[in-house]
Amino acid sequence: MHRLLIVIAAAALSACGNSPSTRAADHASLPAGCPVRVFEHAPPMPLENIGTVSAVCDANDPDDVCTRQLEDEVCKLGGDVVWGVGQPLQRGDKRTLTGRAAHTK
Repeated sequence: MHRLLIVIAAAALSACGNSPSTRAADHASLPAGCPVRVFEHAPPMPLENIGTVSAVCDANDPDDVCTRQLEDEVCKLGGDVVWGVGQPLQRGDKRTLTGRAAHTK
């Protein structure tokens, strides 16, 4: 089942032309804690989009903890910007925060 989900996710990302595995290969992975600028809407600077990132946090985690998890996902892809970040979605005892990872041109 896990393998099927990976295949479906990869196919969906490829269909969008925004595959993180392809784009991330252009940028070296950065260590957790790297500086990442967070934007709710499209940022004002030129970017190269890398792909979608998400963080799953406990419902009781403070917002900054969940945001840092999201930023660390951006770091893994070699990005320095995450945009399209809204409020975390609550699902049971977990919250999910999503955004679009990018690298400043």
